[in-house]
Amino acid sequence: MLFNIEIDEGSRIVGYLVPDSFVESPSLRITDGQKELLTLRCNEERAALVAAGRHQNGRCGFTINDSIVANLAQQTALEIYDDATNILIYRRRPPAEVTQRRILRLETHLLPLWRLDNAVEGKFQFFHKGIERPGRETTTQLFLLNNSSSLYLSGRLIFKAYDNYINETFNCVALLRDPYEELAERLLTLKHARDFGRELLGERDFMALGPSIAFAEAIQNDEKILHREFAMMPKAVIANLANPLTRQLAARTPDEIPTRGAVATALSTLSSFTVLGLRARQDVFLVQLADLVGIPPDALPAVSNFAETAELSRKLRDVPEAGLLIEQDLEVYHHVESAIGRALAE
Repeated sequence: MLFNIEIDEGSRIVGYLVPDSFVESPSLRITDGQKELLTLRCNEERAALVAAGRHQNGRCGFTINDSIVANLAQQTALEIYDDATNILIYRRRPPAEVTQRRILRLETHLLPLWRLDNAVEGKFQFFHKGIERPGRETTTQLFLLNNSSSLYLSGRLIFKAYDNYINETFNCVALLRDPYEELAERLLTLKHARDFGRELLGERDFMALGPSIAFAEAIQNDEKILHREFAMMPKAVIANLANPLTRQLAARTPDEIPTRGAVATALSTLSSFTVLGLRARQDVFLVQLADLVGIPPDALPAVSNFAETAELSRKLRDVPEAGLLIEQDLEVYHHVESAIGRALAE
């Protein structure tokens, strides 16, 4: 899906929305920020879409004016969504009320930190969390929204796959976690994925992580069973769980196996981030993020730690195969932890 707003001159908004369907013309759901106003079919033809083979008839453009939304210029909280997917296409916010920054929070957790994102949503004109879920085309389009200087995105992306779009206009943010703790939480999340997985992971992840879900369901909080299961871990599960942080930062595809130089590449990527924190020192991270967004630090919620995760991570530290599985992530984390420790000491 592709979309953008080309003009917003108060009493007239012009844009386009290209659906995944080659044949159907999309519809917009328009609200005033609180209640739904109407559903509008896109009916303006865009010949370039037909010429590019992107849509059968090109009827993907739209114009919204006073004849469609009364007193359009005064609708300062107007929101436009794709009716089929509920993806936000555009919304208005008074410039004085929003943060004039473009921020990407790279999600490094399998269980997403959406409470953080929700806490800052009101400070941005455009907002989208879980941006990896709609697919590469839509994700790329989110980075190309050149009509907004107030933009907040978050997602568990393969960073290098989008680094041509994540340019100097974006402030990148990440919160890293001890790799043993993250592995423990991933296993526990996957263990219960059939109960809530499609809400938190999305359909694509649910399918890709199928082997790991089956593996996690067999895991028990027993040291002997952990040793046995990790010793017999199938290759497909290893591919899912091995060094997820390093892969996010150094690889260009989800299936790419990090090379020997991946740790250096990952650290080089992180060196460009505006805010980089550790979950073990989230107090520092939350202060820095709040400063970037322009809100008081106490407006951001603390990131919860679960007792079950801590217990499983302690046991995983005694499983040699678990250490080998996240060997590169452990090295990346150690370097970041040391650097942050030195900075705080100074």
